[in-house]
Amino acid sequence: MPAPGTASQIAESPWLELGGCGIVPGAVTAACLTCGATDRLGSGLPTRFDEESAPDRSVARAVTQYAAACRDALDHAETSVVSHAGLWLLLAYAAEHVTGPERADLEDLLGLPAERATAVARELFVEPHPTLAAAVGAWAAPDAQTPLEVDRPLPDQATLDAWASEHTRGLIESFPADVDPMTRILLATALVLEPRWIEPLHEDESGDLVLDGGLQAIVRTEAAGDVVVAKPHTADGVDVLSVAAAPEVPPSRVWQAVDEVVALLDDGVLRHASRPDALPDTGHSWRSWTEQTEMLAHEVADLPVGPDGRRSQWRSRLRPWTASATLDLTTAPGVAEVAHAILPDEPAADTECVQAVRAEYDKDGFRAAAVTAMMRAGSAPLFETVEVEHVELDLTGTHAVVATARGGAWEGVPLVSAWVTPDQPRPERTRDGLV
Repeated sequence: MPAPGTASQIAESPWLELGGCGIVPGAVTAACLTCGATDRLGSGLPTRFDEESAPDRSVARAVTQYAAACRDALDHAETSVVSHAGLWLLLAYAAEHVTGPERADLEDLLGLPAERATAVARELFVEPHPTLAAAVGAWAAPDAQTPLEVDRPLPDQATLDAWASEHTRGLIESFPADVDPMTRILLATALVLEPRWIEPLHEDESGDLVLDGGLQAIVRTEAAGDVVVAKPHTADGVDVLSVAAAPEVPPSRVWQAVDEVVALLDDGVLRHASRPDALPDTGHSWRSWTEQTEMLAHEVADLPVGPDGRRSQWRSRLRPWTASATLDLTTAPGVAEVAHAILPDEPAADTECVQAVRAEYDKDGFRAAAVTAMMRAGSAPLFETVEVEHVELDLTGTHAVVATARGGAWEGVPLVSAWVTPDQPRPERTRDGLV
């Protein structure tokens, strides 16, 4: 464990705890103040931690605020799985192009000035991360007018499916939106994360997962009262918290409690094995008891010590789970404002915003990916009656065929020519094409 002097420095700068972890200056390991877990470090450690500045969490707060707004507006509190961050990134990427009164509304929703939101989104798409990857794509029809930098023309569905699979490491194989000849512009983001537990969880006889280490606590929240928290340790820069409240607490308030727990973790004040004073032995998702237990000396040394001086052994049971969903986000906050901005010359175009998302939680770690797409399509064309001369050509008889190269040094070169007669055999077709 860190020396008392180091712990004192960290107490003056709680943001350095990284959710409870502090680095011992001059040593070769990082030691967690919450559970004692250690990890090897290289050289070049700082000599004093209290000289470091607090991290900027304005973006994290902005996305958290937007997620709460989406849950309220879309009734997402009980949605099986969703990535509000993926939608926030999509909207932020184009936010700088929103003008007029809609700009102020969007800034309130995104939690940042429009120019900064766009700059942040672009930075996040290129910022390297050991576990998380993000990508953005923008495409438009050849004649569509947009302030975005886009690729033209619009890709076909197979290309979009390949894009989704590539940027989610195969977790999402199909692009959630269908393009057709009426599609004018398409903007999409992809997120994927795959943190692994430092120590795999083990399964009990019922198939549940058992967490013996990590961060486990009971937290008293304003939104949901006492909640239980379990967070396996990862080495990948991603926290995966599970939070349970009493069954009578509405889901919306549970999510508010989750935000409170995350804030405590960010501030470095959430401790492993912490619980409120005067907590009953049994609650909605916990029970505790005391008994004489035989343990090895090193096992005893690893146990946290409570305020009463007794050592405690914490264990959490969790369910392995998987979830996937395709969500209609067209009415999500901010979508209409950005949709108008990316195709300003076609105000009557229809807007669609959808997300495909998938997540898995098992004994080895957590996997999740989301593809969020916003598409604007023109309305059906108007028909009118005119006099037209129709001309039909018949090349079912004898005719010639030539294939000519275009572009570069090959320009105009006839590559293949053929003389076709009616008695030539027709090609056989299978489901995959020509035989």
